[in-house]
Amino acid sequence: MITTENQPYLAAWLCERIGLMPSPHLRCIAHVNAAGDAVMGVVGYDGFNGASVMMHMAGTPHWIDKTLLHATFDYPFNVMGCNVVLAAVPSGNEVSLDMTKRLGFKTLAVVEGAHPDGALHLLAMTREECKWLAPRRTH
Repeated sequence: MITTENQPYLAAWLCERIGLMPSPHLRCIAHVNAAGDAVMGVVGYDGFNGASVMMHMAGTPHWIDKTLLHATFDYPFNVMGCNVVLAAVPSGNEVSLDMTKRLGFKTLAVVEGAHPDGALHLLAMTREECKWLAPRRTH
């Protein structure tokens, strides 16, 4: 089940797992179990500037499904009106880096020494490149 309820809890859950300082502007979408009593994963967005937003993700094994992916990209592209979604992934987090690329993000830059794990990879996905947006109805 997808939820956006209890934003302070969802933000804390995400930030604790990825070492992010929560911003008052952080907005989250969560995948919770069928009973609705356990968070399986959270996608958060902050740094919105009118054209782009920074996306952050964390979850337990097998937390991502197609319903969540559609919601994950519908929010920045269709609700917020972004042209680009950005992600910054530390080089030491190979699982996240691989998953981000498999979702369709492309590497823009690798900044050596920008993270305690080593390099920080800056990745982006444009609206046109996003394969997770539901087809638009034309009638």
